[in-house]
Amino acid sequence: MSDTSPNQPLVSILINNYNYGRFLGKAIESALRQTYKNIEVIVVDDGSTDHSSEVIAKYAGSIIAIEKENGGQPTAFNAGFARSQGDIVCFLDADDLFLPHKVQTVVNIFHQQPFAAWCFDRVVQFDDSTGDRRVPASKWKSGLWDERRNMCVKGVAPNIPTATSGLSFRREMLHRIFPMPEFPIATDGYLKLVAVGLEQGWMEPQELTLQRIHAENIFTGKTTGKRGLLGLTGILLGRELYDRVPQLRRLGITSFARGFGICRVSQPVCPDYQPFALEFLQRMNFSTKLKIYGQAVWAAVRALLSTPEQRTQTMQHSALEPLPDFKA
Repeated sequence: MSDTSPNQPLVSILINNYNYGRFLGKAIESALRQTYKNIEVIVVDDGSTDHSSEVIAKYAGSIIAIEKENGGQPTAFNAGFARSQGDIVCFLDADDLFLPHKVQTVVNIFHQQPFAAWCFDRVVQFDDSTGDRRVPASKWKSGLWDERRNMCVKGVAPNIPTATSGLSFRREMLHRIFPMPEFPIATDGYLKLVAVGLEQGWMEPQELTLQRIHAENIFTGKTTGKRGLLGLTGILLGRELYDRVPQLRRLGITSFARGFGICRVSQPVCPDYQPFALEFLQRMNFSTKLKIYGQAVWAAVRALLSTPEQRTQTMQHSALEPLPDFKA
């Protein structure tokens, strides 16, 4: 893809943005200030109506800017990947930050692990208003991962504890995933599951990425309506995995069934799932439908019995270094 040596591959950093102009400058700065210099920074603006275009204009000559009509995050990913040239591709949400040594670390990992098709790093959350960091979970299975048998044969997905901005891939891996389906949510979930289901990769325990928690996060940090989103996410992910990735059809059915069960007990929070669910169920044979309904009932019972917002984790001042000063 590039004219550089294997030890100095071109790395594409894809920043997707929609109405995050107040954060975008710092995200761009964090990408441009990487210690590894053979990079291209591609900023895809998905039809923002705020001052994002003005922020992007400040970096003319330093970044590749793509401005498009609003179509959702997956359309921004598709546009950015189509324009990119890097042998390695790193994703960055416009409200998040890369630590300065992120890209160099990822390059080193891919060089040292020639059979790893992807690299996911630990993402540290921080509160936008206070700067406090969320202490990451202590359990983190690091090193070389190969979950293909569990996912393809058993239809069981591992917990993949990272977010969009913690995802890096070899270009060849992404050629097997892109163009992405353009459903409205769970874009990072689709990327993670397909990559982990098709190839082995590396889980990096070192903290390389900062994820901003603020009032407008669609999913992360939410305390209301999350169950409905989980249900709809499961349905959409399951359908797309089943239709697009033959190796992951078992996992697609499992994901759909769990999402279907959760949605059944999440109304009116999750009112829009029925057209997606009915269309998918009509295509299934009788035995598969029975399996789906059985798993859906179990998922619904678990959802009803779970205590609301058990996931609450307090933000704490950790012993980590202060947030980097990425001035826009």
